[in-house]
Amino acid sequence: MRIRSVGLNVRVSPAEKQRIQTAAGQCGLTLSEYLRQRALGYEPRFHPPQAFFDSLDRLEHLTDQLAQYDPAFANEFRRCREGLLDSLLRKEDASGDH
Repeated sequence: MRIRSVGLNVRVSPAEKQRIQTAAGQCGLTLSEYLRQRALGYEPRFHPPQAFFDSLDRLEHLTDQLAQYDPAFANEFRRCREGLLDSLLRKEDASGDH
């Protein structure tokens, strides 16, 4: 286990702090962990919140139920869900985070 006992003090403007906190939150990291990773040369990736993954699971479940009644419509619904995922992955690829 690492022991981190030395602190760093960095001055930033309120706007810079907000931007850094927002970036850390999008990666699912604490402010300290985000800054540590950036300072050590890592580029943390965007990480959707758990609610996003929960919604995807729910959409998949609904699609499976829909397939019992209208398989063609369920396939179209599934393609839309996959399109959302593809758009997210392309966003990460384009930003160099993936």
